[in-house]
Amino acid sequence: MLFVPVSGEKGVGEYFRSLMIADGAQRRWPRARIHFVINRNAGYADQVPYPTVRVDGSPTYNSPAVSQAIAELKPQVVIFDSAGRVAQLRAARDAGARTVYVSSRPSARRKGFRLRRLRHLDQHWLAWPVFLEGGLSVWERLKLRLAGSSEIVYLDSVYPPIDAKRAADYLGRLGLKAGEYLLFCAGGGGYLHAGVPAPEIFAQAAAEVCRDARIAGVWVRGPNYSGDSEPGPNVVVLPAVATHEMIDLLGGARIAVINGGSLLLQALALKVPCVAAPVAGDQHARITRCARHGAVIPAALDARELSLATLALLREPARLSALQTRVAALGLRNGVEQAVLALERLLGSAAA
Repeated sequence: MLFVPVSGEKGVGEYFRSLMIADGAQRRWPRARIHFVINRNAGYADQVPYPTVRVDGSPTYNSPAVSQAIAELKPQVVIFDSAGRVAQLRAARDAGARTVYVSSRPSARRKGFRLRRLRHLDQHWLAWPVFLEGGLSVWERLKLRLAGSSEIVYLDSVYPPIDAKRAADYLGRLGLKAGEYLLFCAGGGGYLHAGVPAPEIFAQAAAEVCRDARIAGVWVRGPNYSGDSEPGPNVVVLPAVATHEMIDLLGGARIAVINGGSLLLQALALKVPCVAAPVAGDQHARITRCARHGAVIPAALDARELSLATLALLREPARLSALQTRVAALGLRNGVEQAVLALERLLGSAAA
């Protein structure tokens, strides 16, 4: 299998989603050969646990390098996460590979439903819960009939398997107890707001909230943040964490103060109350839709706004409990299992 996620110097959602699905595939097929195509300048490029083809810039804009990797590696399946120009899809098909396109935002979804792409796609994975967008539109269904070959697969939220002992051991090493700390994370750490790195805005909020509420906090900087901000003595600072460590931190938090990307959907699947602020352009709409369902507390990307929203939630236990009840009622599942089953169908058809 070859994973080709969008990769740059800002966000990390597509890469981490691909990584978690790759790990799920490795558990299902221990002898599988899995490779990644990654932007050589991404902050996590040196940490990929699978053989990696490094390219200049995001793979989306480097079709020659991606096509060459496909020709040399000869994968049975290529998974393009928000990436994959038509030339790359064609190269995969020419090499005899099955093709998957993953979308998690409206712009990527629209690209995935263009007829030129659909004709080269075996599966299109929609990596967002149905409650956020209500299923396929009439126009999308028509395009699927015209293309005639693509299967639609829904992935609620993608994260590593939960392991209670692993989580307790990890939190213990950090001096934390489940339910007794707050988590602050802006995501990958590469985005700016009014010239200020987004992680620093979350760090300022962490300092204010943990000081005023006298509660422990964790601030995860993100792999693409290179500053040296320090939020204060009552906040554990982590530069970047492995995917399972993030899930352990997220699952044990009393409240997660996070961005509106993949991390938000993971928190909702783990039934964790959230205060969320948009860091990237597509996140405002996702947060707004979740807020309409009463599943998240929205806030502006401003340290004071994040602080006030979080402190208000902490000071109103009944409101916090009601928020947690609404989040649990969403019933989101781990999408890794759906993804692996979809890959199994593709591999079976390839073998046939």
